[in-house]
Amino acid sequence: MTLAATIDDFLRREIDVGTFPGCVYAVGSSRGIEIEGALGNAVVIGGRIRMSLDTMFDAASLTKPLITSTLALLAIADRAMALDQRVGEIVDELQGTDKEEITFRHLLTHSAGFEAWFPLYAAGADRTSYLKSIIARRLVYPPGARVIYSDLGFILLHLALERIYGRELAGVAQRRIFAPLSIEDAGMNPRPADIPRIAATEWGQRVERGMCRDRGISFDHFRDGLMWGDVNDGNSWGLGGYAGNAGLFATARAVFRIASTYLAGGVPILPAELVADAVRNQTAGKEENRGLGWQIRSDAAASISSPLSAAAFGHTGFTGTTVWLDPARDRIIVLMTNRIHPSAASVGMQNARRELNRIVAGAS
Repeated sequence: MTLAATIDDFLRREIDVGTFPGCVYAVGSSRGIEIEGALGNAVVIGGRIRMSLDTMFDAASLTKPLITSTLALLAIADRAMALDQRVGEIVDELQGTDKEEITFRHLLTHSAGFEAWFPLYAAGADRTSYLKSIIARRLVYPPGARVIYSDLGFILLHLALERIYGRELAGVAQRRIFAPLSIEDAGMNPRPADIPRIAATEWGQRVERGMCRDRGISFDHFRDGLMWGDVNDGNSWGLGGYAGNAGLFATARAVFRIASTYLAGGVPILPAELVADAVRNQTAGKEENRGLGWQIRSDAAASISSPLSAAAFGHTGFTGTTVWLDPARDRIIVLMTNRIHPSAASVGMQNARRELNRIVAGAS
């Protein structure tokens, strides 16, 4: 059986058992996509729309390494900021707070000290309110002491980068990432005309309703109905569709293309030395192996990256998205699913991600 047939057979079984309604995958190398496929349904409520290679997905946290971290590296290349520079030198509101020692390296490696998540939109959905809420949240550990994966750190990074670039980051991403890579099937805030080709996510923002309820936080403006073409993440939605932690909409091909620059020494958008720094383990001995925006391969048997080589790096997204790169094998593995459509049930998404990595690694 060919690798494509093996992957298709595996993913059809995952669809049949309810791991996700549908998916698109792309597998290849730094030279480009070698095999790809689209299976199942992009929408299953109010009719069915089949997945296709042109289906766009809410990429969720893939936004962190592919867009926000890449824009941070570009700012470093421009000498507009430095990795070990204090963020408070750009966002002066941090000075005199428990966050004044946070550096850009801390934010990019999830070691700044922030809790994992908080609904910043509950106190006001604008940049000023978000920043005030971030400052008001006490750090849960001193900067650099631990690694806790945090959306708040990347939202602060987003706000800092907007000050550095002097404009909203969606436009910067278009000019500095999508245009140089000739990518047309990616961006923030999709146009209404694009909605029929987008995979839907949740019905009724149920996950964040529950997360707020568990924290005793009242919020009266959760979205009702099907989220289809608008970003699932509430903090990104509140900030206009992109908040550093989430907001990218992209096809599997577009995700593959952006990720491939990290196997090609950054060509044509990033300096090779910054790429090498971004994909090495910056947090050895701490809770997670983290590069600059990227997760670095773990030896833990339960890790989805365990089938890959020691230098592998990647990321996942809440909506059911995944990208992993294995430099030793020159492999790029992209899996885009709508696993939270129409509801974010507890399913075996991690197992599916790990098994796909195992299949591809075993064939390399």
